[in-house]
Amino acid sequence: MRKSGILLLLVLFLSACNNTRKNEPTDKPVVSVSILPQKYFVERILGDHFKVNVMIPPGASPVSYEPTPLQMKELSNSEVYIRIGHIEFEKAWMKKIRSINSEMEIIDQSMKANLIHAEHNHEVDHDHSGHHHHHHGTDPHIWISPKEVTKQIEFLFDYFIEKYPLLKPNLEKNYSVFQSEIDSLDLYIQNKLEPLHGKKFLIFHPALSYLARDYGLEQISIEIDGKEPTPANIREIVETAKKDNIKVVFVQQQFSTHNAEVIAKEIDGKVVQIDPLSYQWTESVKMIVDEIVKSYSN
Repeated sequence: MRKSGILLLLVLFLSACNNTRKNEPTDKPVVSVSILPQKYFVERILGDHFKVNVMIPPGASPVSYEPTPLQMKELSNSEVYIRIGHIEFEKAWMKKIRSINSEMEIIDQSMKANLIHAEHNHEVDHDHSGHHHHHHGTDPHIWISPKEVTKQIEFLFDYFIEKYPLLKPNLEKNYSVFQSEIDSLDLYIQNKLEPLHGKKFLIFHPALSYLARDYGLEQISIEIDGKEPTPANIREIVETAKKDNIKVVFVQQQFSTHNAEVIAKEIDGKVVQIDPLSYQWTESVKMIVDEIVKSYSN
């Protein structure tokens, strides 16, 4: 009898634990995204009502990252996958992602973006702004410019309001607060970059195309069409940099600094690392802008 009583108590205890887990508030709907800035945008709108799963972790490149088996398994719990639009990761893996969870809705965050499309020719003119660099596709870096992000969060807000109408009051409040912060960042960038209108800056991977276009700068990319530069390309870039008195080469943290350091040495300049893929989106964009401004004062 004593053993039976102990066994019964153990069964009741385990049952109570299972019921507690089921009722825990952490059991939230899952939204999956590709990159960390998206996670930031979605969490600012949704608050703590959802769990946001990001596929490309800190330090990884959207060009080459391959998801782990655990990440792919976690997609089976997602109600929606939000694409950023045109990054290499999504081109390579979206078919597989779809196949894992046929009930998961997939939406494209770039739907309302004013996209920078490829030129039809294959010549690279470094005297033009950064939107001439992606000759085989659409420039994917839509999350860098606050002017573009405004359209993206409106798209996300409208989607979640329609899908989860009971959350409308909370989402409206979150959206309004976040949009005000984006407006403040936009004004900050305008004030900082207006005196530099038409100026050029040098970067290894062309991640700042939308920022350059929307705020009147010109981006010179060392990487051309996803490939490292040839000696002839490097000579051309060095000549342009010397002509325009450019002393800083920007490099995304996810990329090697080798070619940037070679060019920096040739122009008697320096390499500055930036992180356009940071989760701390506002601080990251502000830091990038500040570094661009600083590069002109050297």
